[in-house]
Amino acid sequence: MEATFPDGPVGSGRTALAAALYRTLGGEYDLVVVTNDVYTTEDADFLRPDTVHLVATTLGPLGGDDVTVRLVVAAGARLGVRAVAAAVALPPRAAGAPSVQRVRATVAGQLDLAPEPTVVASGAHHVAELAAGLVTDGVLTAAEGAARRGGEEPGRRIGTPRVASEDRPLVHTTVDLGPGAPAGLPPVARRAYASTVHVGSQEQPVATGEDAVRLPLPGGWTATARGTELHRVTGALAALTACQGIPA
Repeated sequence: MEATFPDGPVGSGRTALAAALYRTLGGEYDLVVVTNDVYTTEDADFLRPDTVHLVATTLGPLGGDDVTVRLVVAAGARLGVRAVAAAVALPPRAAGAPSVQRVRATVAGQLDLAPEPTVVASGAHHVAELAAGLVTDGVLTAAEGAARRGGEEPGRRIGTPRVASEDRPLVHTTVDLGPGAPAGLPPVARRAYASTVHVGSQEQPVATGEDAVRLPLPGGWTATARGTELHRVTGALAALTACQGIPA
């Protein structure tokens, strides 16, 4: 069976229609989808049966929110985690605790964790934590990003990724950005930040780009980038991480 969807504007529903056809006919037919999106993997990610999307409101998290997401990927399984939209971390209604988002992952298969970046509003204090434990043959790719809103003072974001393989620590860093943080002061301060860590394949050598660097890890690598605009930061990071040992 072959079906061709006509050209149309972004958001006209072609990808959603293809997904509906897969859910209806996937048990009877082998379906192949070819998209014309040559710049991003958004359409492909949406159609993959092993990808889940986190859904939340755009008005949050608010100061005081505390969320924990637990992921378990068994041996032989593959899971991609995305978000339907960027989150906007907002300050609490009154002075109080920061917003906290924790991800706890146990990985024996393949986990590709790549939610949309978090925009940290002025006055907000957001804490993001990742704790991932890999067992034999586990593969992890975890990305994060953050940016401030234009035309206002930055909020504060503290990100702490911790990754261990067979109980051997590989990554344990804290990136503290915004008011009160050393990295939030000129000339270090930037409007946008992104990073990716990959463990479970070949070690990659040191590489640098525009305000970006990739460093080797045992069985993988970690890369970070900073800049004035989020799209430039993610582009610089992508140039260092594309196809660097990430399983297809």
